[in-house]
Order: sequence, then structure tokens, then C-alpha cells
Amino acid sequence: MPNFEYHVAAAGLASAIGVAFGGAAFGWDATASSLGFLAGLSGGMIPDLDHDESKPLRLAGALGGLGFSAAVVGYVTSPGTFFNRPWPVGSAVLAAVGSYFLFNTIIVEIFKRRTKHRGLFHSLAVPFLYGGLWAVMVASAGGQTVMAVWLMAILGVLTHLVLDSAKSMSFNPLKVATADIGASTRLWVLTALVNFLAFTRLTL
Repeated sequence: MPNFEYHVAAAGLASAIGVAFGGAAFGWDATASSLGFLAGLSGGMIPDLDHDESKPLRLAGALGGLGFSAAVVGYVTSPGTFFNRPWPVGSAVLAAVGSYFLFNTIIVEIFKRRTKHRGLFHSLAVPFLYGGLWAVMVASAGGQTVMAVWLMAILGVLTHLVLDSAKSMSFNPLKVATADIGASTRLWVLTALVNFLAFTRLTL
């Protein structure tokens, strides 16, 4: 199968072409184009999150841990009666280290045990789920940006799946569902709900 660098290069190229087309055809501005490119580029890595030793999983664990740690520190250093906040610097640092360890070790380990390579993350629900998550995150930026990141995120993930299919001469990575029909159904329901939320927020 194509390696990490190949997938990133292909997703980057597809995203650059997609953003250029979006700017020419739909007048995407700098914000829509830059976020769209980022969504597409990162989308090329998403399916391999289910590989226990993959670079995307290690990167996601590190970034997720840092984000979770920053959120915890922001909370414990803000004024409030719950948990007797704000905490002193030493306690906040310990909270940061502990929350990073929690996410990057324990939560990632749980994720590994709940997934298998070329399972749900290589089904056709994932491009639309990832696109919907990006659309939810940028919904306040306006319709042009939402559509840019939604389309480019889908394109990025599809680039990965299509390359896997072409390399193996099999349509397996383009499957609608996996052998676990229950898990596939839950994934498609989640995908539909996330996309519904994204475009409902856009129209409110």
C-alpha cells in the first residue's frame, strides 16, 4: 500500500488543485482557500488513524494531547468555585502533564483496541464524517468557508481511499460498510448527524 509520505503528497496535490479550482470557479477567499487546503491535506492521513503504528495516529495523539492539556490548564486557571479555581502554577503544570498523558496514552490505547486497520476508517462514511466535522468547526466563518472545507476534507480522505484501492487493485477500501454491520450503521448515523448539525448551524 502507498506509504505515509505518498498519501500526504497526493492529498496535498489534490487539495492545491481543488483550492485553485474553487478560487477560480466560486471565488473562494483566502480564508476559505487556506482552511480548505488544510482540511484536504489532513484528510489524506485520516484513514490510517486505525493503524496502531502509523504516523497519523502518533501525530493525532500528540496534537490531541496538547489540545486537551491546554483546555484543562485554561479551565483550572480560570476563576470559579468548582475545583477551588484558579489553581496555583505548580498544580496547573501537573494538571497539564497529567491530561496530556491521559489523552496521548490511555485514550489513544483505548482507540487502538477499538479499531483495526482497514476497518471502519477505510469505509465511505469517513470522508463525509470528516468533512462534516470540519464544517461544524468553521460554521461561524460563513457559507463559503464551510463549503470549501467540507468539499476539500472529503476530497482529501477520498484521495487516500482511492490510492489504496488502485495499489491493491481492489475496491475494498471504497466499501460502504464493513463486516461489522452494526458498527457501520452507527458510523453512518453519526456521519448524518454531524453533517446535519453543520448545515443546520449554517442556516440559523
